[in-house]
Amino acid sequence: MKHRRSFGGTAGNLTRAAARLDVKTAIASFVGDDFPADYRDALRKEGVDLTDLRSIRGALTPTAWIFSDPSGNQMAVIDQGPMKAARLPILRHAVESSELVHIGTGRPAYYARIASVAAELDRTLAFDPAQEIHYVYSPRLFRTLLERSTYFFGNAAEIAQAKRFLRVASTEGLLRFTAVVVATLGPRGSAIYSRDGKIRIPRVPPKRVVDVTGAGDAYRAGFYAGLSRGLDLRRCGILGSSVASFVVEAPGTQTHLPTWAQALSRARKFASF
Repeated sequence: MKHRRSFGGTAGNLTRAAARLDVKTAIASFVGDDFPADYRDALRKEGVDLTDLRSIRGALTPTAWIFSDPSGNQMAVIDQGPMKAARLPILRHAVESSELVHIGTGRPAYYARIASVAAELDRTLAFDPAQEIHYVYSPRLFRTLLERSTYFFGNAAEIAQAKRFLRVASTEGLLRFTAVVVATLGPRGSAIYSRDGKIRIPRVPPKRVVDVTGAGDAYRAGFYAGLSRGLDLRRCGILGSSVASFVVEAPGTQTHLPTWAQALSRARKFASF
């Protein structure tokens, strides 16, 4: 059995990939005092604002152990470290310095407080609970955060759970609670739903598929790279697909991040920019 150590975590994956695409990013997270110095240096070198990357004395940094078989099936064991506590101090700098605040995995009660700060400062909110939608959220907490969000991200299983929470029959039904739903569909590409209709986003083919871990985070980074440049939803989705196509070509979530020029080159095969 082979094993390797890789930089990871949704926040690190997304902010580092977006920074590589020339998006101004800030990370807000709690880690242990064992947080690797080389990871901190890698984020800083990309230009990620680390003001709100806070170390908790005596805590262990969040860690994931991901087991993959030759067919690409995966199982993950995750230690959330200090992120599992709901009563953590509000990290205002990242919210204040950002136009869009991305809420990922973590405690819903804490994120409800972050959403209130974002609303107070008139910041756009994106909600991306990932796999935790299945075992951390209640219907009430999910709806509370969704209604405060402009964007909701999820894969097919997560979208299905969202529909069960809100008792709607279709993905379009989620638009009663948020403005844009981005559904990532693996090899089938993705779909973006808004009140203007549904947009099918093609899969941008990679040169090879080595490791699909982190593809979703890469997609979001590409999507935000498009948003930051004022592009429409279709081109944002194609950019997301393009960035994801690079990440799956190498093992690890941050080992093959494209530049803006590289992502744009692949995306141009599917849309004009």
